[in-house]
Parts: sequence; structure tokens; C-alpha cells
Amino acid sequence: MAVLPGGRSLRRRGWGVGAAVLSVTLVVGAPLTLMATDATAAAAATAATATAAATATSTNVELVGHGYGHGIGMGQWGSLGYALGDDAGAGNYTYGEILSHFYGGTTLETLGTAPAPPAINGGDVIVAMTENNGDDLIAAAASGTVSVAGVTTTAPAVFFHLIGPGSLYDVYVSGGCAGQGGWQLTGTAITEPTAVATNGGPVDLCQPGPSIEVHGSLSAVATSAGQARTVNTLPLEQYVADVAPSESPSTWGALGGAGPQGENWGFQQSEAQTVAARSYVEANPLGFGGYADTCDQSCQSYPGMRNETALSILAAQDTAGQVMVVNGTSTVATTEYSSSSGGYSSGAQFPAVVDAGDAICISGSVCNPNHDWTATLSDAAIDAAYPVIGSFSSLDVTGRNGDGDFGGRVDELTLTGTGGSITVTGSAFAVALNLKSNWFALADQPSGGTGGYWIDASNGGVFTFGDATFEGSAGNLALRKPVVGMAPTPDGGGYWLVASDGGVFTYGDAIFYGSTGNLVLNKPIVGMASTPDGGGYWLVASDGGVFSFGDARFYGSTGNLVLNKPIVGMVPTADGHGYWLVASDGGIFSFGDTAFYGSLGAAPPASPVVGMAPSAGGDGYWMLEADGTVDAFGGALPMAAPAAGSPLISSAGSPLTSIVASADGLGYVVVDRGGQAFSFGDAPYFGDVASIEPGYSGSVVGIAVSPS
Repeated sequence: MAVLPGGRSLRRRGWGVGAAVLSVTLVVGAPLTLMATDATAAAAATAATATAAATATSTNVELVGHGYGHGIGMGQWGSLGYALGDDAGAGNYTYGEILSHFYGGTTLETLGTAPAPPAINGGDVIVAMTENNGDDLIAAAASGTVSVAGVTTTAPAVFFHLIGPGSLYDVYVSGGCAGQGGWQLTGTAITEPTAVATNGGPVDLCQPGPSIEVHGSLSAVATSAGQARTVNTLPLEQYVADVAPSESPSTWGALGGAGPQGENWGFQQSEAQTVAARSYVEANPLGFGGYADTCDQSCQSYPGMRNETALSILAAQDTAGQVMVVNGTSTVATTEYSSSSGGYSSGAQFPAVVDAGDAICISGSVCNPNHDWTATLSDAAIDAAYPVIGSFSSLDVTGRNGDGDFGGRVDELTLTGTGGSITVTGSAFAVALNLKSNWFALADQPSGGTGGYWIDASNGGVFTFGDATFEGSAGNLALRKPVVGMAPTPDGGGYWLVASDGGVFTYGDAIFYGSTGNLVLNKPIVGMASTPDGGGYWLVASDGGVFSFGDARFYGSTGNLVLNKPIVGMVPTADGHGYWLVASDGGIFSFGDTAFYGSLGAAPPASPVVGMAPSAGGDGYWMLEADGTVDAFGGALPMAAPAAGSPLISSAGSPLTSIVASADGLGYVVVDRGGQAFSFGDAPYFGDVASIEPGYSGSVVGIAVSPS
């Protein structure tokens, strides 16, 4: 081994299941990757950046959160949930299925068999024993004696004392770690001396407290700056048999009923952890400071043989050589993992996925304590972490990754104090304030009963934000006519899209009740609305013709009237016993149990009306004009100020196209053709297409909210 370079390069990993505090493995300062696709692509998919941009003010900041660790790749609790089948009905997963779920874009392969590369170091792993940094190495045989190449004397213990540059050490021997019988010099100026047990057994790294028993050998090396370092070189399979039970309890392997390979189902988690540990270390040869492949504390947890069990050895044997290889390459994936994903992995080099196993709770001792958590941050703690802001006054969450509850993990937040403001990543904030993860939200913030929203484009693409789930889109279809609107199911588990020819597309739990796609229409369809129970829907044409399907009742239309301007949308009442139609000149037409609260028809605005939304209880409504003007009627209140975190509507880069009320009718969200969204009242801002797809060239036509 050559003279060591100074310094080291830590690699990231998750917090172990038993970890007590947040550590540098949280990927400090690294932005989270948005797992999104362009709605103009072949299959428009989920895309989001932010949940409700909420504000907390002093004195204390109350947080609710999910997960423990960075959330990249496999969640250890989640992998157990999948193995045991405590995963929202997904069933028991084998270790291969667990790995495929969390490490998308990779395939399980075997080292030395194409496409996987050969094992590094001829099948050995070099581990930096960092607790011995700067100290001379004292090693003893677990039984018998140790020997050192270049030194003829064997003894129960050896002492390597650094004497100069080039990793030169003097070698001393004695009767044990404490120097029983005195240390006797037996070798001088030995380069990188290595201690091995004469009988081939384990070796102890002597420490002031309990010694660390390890397989393989212990070597004394040094950095170019002359700092003593200790490395343990051991066979790969022995290494992973010791790491895996230190990261996930080996007792998990005995949980569950009878499963594959003659073991209980919990053993599948043990094997998944073993493969992840093996892949992680094989991915970066000499990646720790240039003198070791990994380290024992802040990389993967490696306390020597302390946690090794018969089950951990069996898991290593059964998966011998298996690693995750990046598809289409011979590159072993850096399979990061963390204790608890919180229910959704964070993405990065692997796609973000739902972790249905993370909420596992099958007994008092096997119950993820970090699926949900709360924290209270004092002003003083924030001041101490960020003195540049002076005395803390407010916290604004301004960006999220869009995956899961709250709108996902915090990408960015702004702290404000008497000395100014600072914008930091959610990961950096979590580390600075010792939070369990970067997936958190301010407690007790208004939500308007809204958990997220969908934004739909004319090509049938669907973008999801907050907890609105992606159930599919028409973005990969060759449409005869453009999509002009959408309507969600009551539970938020699906939605309908409608095209201008009246073709209806169903996704998730939305049921198809009929369409006008096979009719010759007098005028094109311009919108749709669903009934309160989701058992039907209405379609409306630009001439005001209304078409009813399922349990949607027909209450009238303007199809037989000569309109001054075309109809642009419809909104049903809360009980579904009526609906309003709105024309582009602001004319309002009421049917069924709706009430008329006024219109702009007598004095049409210069900018055309593009949509309407009802206020709370249906006691009024808002009309949206293309230039962003919102007109309020009846009990609908004017709302000039945007919701927390929402961009100003004056920043709209294209004409406004749609408006939707929050679930409780005390706010609304509007969207422009370029995909920018703007929230008002208690309607949370969850992000928009423009913020995640800079330069988006599609055409957004609608927005719909999901219930919280």
C-alpha cells in the first residue's frame, strides 16, 4: 500500500435502526431529486415540488414528521414490513423483490459473473478503524498468538509504534493488550506492519474499553501528514455477515411464519440488508481517504464481530457475491439505505417509491417508532444554529420534493430573524436542529381540507402535487382532440379526464359512466364535474349543452339559447342537486338548487372569464379572468394576498386557465397556461409545473384538489 493521502472522503449511508442521533449521513446540503416526468413526454407522470408553504413564528416551532435518516434507497423498517407482509396488502416480499422495489434501475447480479465486475481486492474488504485514528496499533490474538510479516517472533499481542514517514513502525510484543510482561522490541522500521492470528482465527483491536474482535488482519498505516491509521482487512462475506446485523437486528430474521429457503419470512429482510451492505462497499474501492474501502463508524456500522450470529452468517452464505448492478452497465450501485423512509423513499440515484412497509407495527417490540414523530424547536435552538439571522422570528417552508404526506420532504426553507433571512436545504436544517429527517411540516397549519392537487395539460398529461396521487394519464395516447378538463373522485383515489370531443378517460377508482365521444356535437366540450358520491358526472359544451351520466341528474342547460359568449365551465353544488354554468363574458346561469349571486354579463370584463369556483357552503362564487383578476360574488370573499409560500399572481407568465376552491371553500388555487399555480385564502400552495419543469412548453388547462 502506498503512502496515504491526507484527509478522507466520507460516503453517505442511512442511520442504523438503533441510532440515537442524526449524523452527517443525512446528505447535508444535497438537493433532493424530483422524481417527475414531463407531462408532454410519452407517459406523463407524477411531478411536484412543494406542499403547503407554511409559516411558523416564534416562540416555539412545533413540527410533525416522518422517517429517520435520508430516505435514499431501502428503508430498513420498510424492508421488514415488506418481508413480513405488513405492507398495506402488498403481501410477503422475497429479498430480491425488496431490493428491486427500493433500488429501481438496478438488477441483482453476482460478482465475477457478467455484467457484474469481479470483487474488489480479490474478495477482501479494507475497513478503516476510525476509533484508533492517531493512535498506535495494539493487536492481540483472540486465542493463541499473533504473527507479523518480517518479524520472526510471535506473541499473544503486538504493538506497532509509528516512527517516521512512509508508514514505518517499530514492532513490540508482549503477553497481552495491557503489555503483560513488558513490551519487547522485535522489529524496527517495518513498513505497514500487519498482525494476523497464527491459528487463522480472529484478532482483537485493543482499546481502553472492550477490545474489538475482527476477522482477518489488522494493519498500521499512516497518512502523508504522518498520522497513524489502522485498517482491518477481511473477506467480503465475513464483513457483510458482521455489518448486516449491526444495521438491522438479526433477530428480525426469525420473525414471521415459514418462508423461502427454509427460514421464516423475516430472513428475507436480513438477506436484503446483506446484499445492500455488500453492494455499498463494493461500489467504491478505496473510497475512504484513498487507503480503505470503507470505515467502521460513519460509513456502514461495523463493530467487528460483536453482532455476528448464525443467521447473519447464513444470510451472507445464501446471497454470496450478490450485488445490485446499475442496468446496462457493469457498475455496482451505491446502495444507500436508512432506518425509516417514513413511507416514501426520497429518490436521488434511485426512483422515489412508496414504502408501504414503513408503518410496520406487529408487536410492542417490533413497531417502527419513527414512521411518525413530533419535535419542538425553541427560538434559542434556532438562533444558536443560525446566528446570522439574529433573533428568530419566522420559518417558511418554500420547497418540497412532492412525494407523500405534506407534499414530501423539505427541499428548501427560509429562516427570518432580526438580522435578516437565510435560505437553507431541509437536509441541512434537519442536521443543524437534530431532527430525525428532512420530511417534516409545521404543526396545526390551515389546509383548507386540501391535501394536494392535480394539474392537467391539453395533451392529457397529469402532474401531481402534495398528496394527490398519480393514477395515470393520456399523455402517451394519440388523442383525437385535446383534453379540456378533469374531475377527481370524492376520496381522491382517481380522476376523470375529458377531451373536447367528449371522450372520457378514467384513472384510479374513477368509473366510466359514458361519454359523447361517439356523438356529433354542435359545440365542443369545455369542462366536466362529478357528483358528490362519484357515481356520475356532467359534461358541458361551449353552447351550454349539458350531458349527464351515471347518477348525475340533468337540471337544465343553455343549449337552446343564443349566447353572447361561449360557456367556459360548470360547477355543481355541494349536494349535487344543481350546477352553475359560466360564460366567457362573466354571464352566470343557475340550474337546480343553485342560487344566483350576480354576474359580469351586463358589463363584460376586458379579459375573458375562464372559470369559476364556489365558496363555502355554496353561498357565493369566484370568477377567474384570464389576466388573473378574480371577481367575488355572494359570500365569496375577495382575497388579495396570496397564501404562504405561493408566488404572486402578478408573476404569471401566461394567461390564467382554471380556478378550483379548497375543499372547505375558504380559499382557491388558480393556474396559468404555463403551469404556474397561485394559492389564496386557506388553500395551500403545493408547487406547480413551472417550478419543476423550467421552460415547460405544454398547455395547462385545469386543476383539481384532493382531500386531506
